[in-house]
Amino acid sequence: MITYMTLPGDTLEKIASDLKVENPNYIKEVHNKCCALHNRLVEPVQLKPGTLLHIPFGDEIKNLNIKINENGDSFYYHPPHGNIPFQIPLLEGSYNMKHQKYQDHNMQADYQYQMELKYLKTQNDHHFFSMQLVDSRKDGMESDSKISSLAKACTTIIYPLQIRTDEKGRLISAEFMHSETVIKEELEALKKYFTDELSASYIDQMKKKAGDKKQILGDIRHTLPVQFLFGSFYRAQYGDWTDSKIYHEFLPWIAHASPIRFELYNRILPKDLATDNEALKIIQNGSCCDYRNLNQLYDKNYIYSEQTPINENSVHCRHEAEYIFNRKDLAVQKITGSFEIQIGDVTEKDVFMMEKAIK
Repeated sequence: MITYMTLPGDTLEKIASDLKVENPNYIKEVHNKCCALHNRLVEPVQLKPGTLLHIPFGDEIKNLNIKINENGDSFYYHPPHGNIPFQIPLLEGSYNMKHQKYQDHNMQADYQYQMELKYLKTQNDHHFFSMQLVDSRKDGMESDSKISSLAKACTTIIYPLQIRTDEKGRLISAEFMHSETVIKEELEALKKYFTDELSASYIDQMKKKAGDKKQILGDIRHTLPVQFLFGSFYRAQYGDWTDSKIYHEFLPWIAHASPIRFELYNRILPKDLATDNEALKIIQNGSCCDYRNLNQLYDKNYIYSEQTPINENSVHCRHEAEYIFNRKDLAVQKITGSFEIQIGDVTEKDVFMMEKAIK
């Protein structure tokens, strides 16, 4: 047992987290057993700077955590075998998507759409889904522009796609559910209704993509919904507490540009008794470790090299995401991500949310 003098900003929750005690209420109990009657902590506990707390130390913390877990009072979830287990088929469902874009705190656009994931089968430890994107809107309204109508018509022809993952949820392939010949014929038929040169050029580009499986996979992998559901987040390794080891991932936050490389780690949050006790929340934090500048990110022919160091022209950006799971079966319920980039004197921010619809 040691005596600790509290600092500004200290709470029982923070102190418990720093000590790796699995329930902050037990810190209060330890203190109250050892302190004078007039120094006992009473609810609601509000620690003032300079408060002297009796706190556990060394093996006392280990024994206290054993007691907490035996009583079923732990606030924390500890991933078995050091990673988050999840049943890949539980990703099936309908997801409502919202993507908002800001510039210097002013909203510039608000996009909404839905994604349908249907679990098809498992074969040789691989998992197969059909994927469909529907009901695309901007600022709450369907666009009636010609190019928007053409894009929706092409989407109707191309989707659904079949995507395949390995046993760890890594995306392996993406291909059309219909034959390439049928898709190209239906795309060509759109030229009867979209007769201008710009539309014809767009349709020809879509036909070219239909014959390139590598590009199909790249286009699907570089979408935010697929990134959040099938990215490296689930494969992060955890120690004996709340933070994962550092890992790296390329995140596709900028449209029509190469994904940006980030250094990431996850933090498992304790139960929030004031809200939903059945939810498991995990925060993903990322700092940019990409040496490229914006022009290089937009250059599809630019070859990335991990050995090149960050320099004064490198992009300046950050990433954060919150994953919410059902604590019982670890089915994902909601994911919210944010991205902020500094371009000259302008700060651009993206906020992306995907929420699984309740059946």
